[in-house]
Amino acid sequence: MRKHNHYFKPVAHLTEVDVYRTCDLYKVDDPSGATQHAIKKLLLPGGRGVKDRMKDLQEARDTLDRKIEMMQEDERAEELPEA
Repeated sequence: MRKHNHYFKPVAHLTEVDVYRTCDLYKVDDPSGATQHAIKKLLLPGGRGVKDRMKDLQEARDTLDRKIEMMQEDERAEELPEA
């Protein structure tokens, strides 16, 4: 058995894998889409011809920072007494 087996997914049934399929295979479940958005930028920073590498990495970081803020907001809301 190989180490870190959970990082390997069967894809024999596919001819191509894009970022959305990758997120699906790895069960990236974020209804806001923020995590998927950051992953897209991190997989090909500066390689899509629109923004340079630095800009894509900054935007991925900004997106993840906002996602973390949202999670913290939700945690604080759960700690409030019910009205």
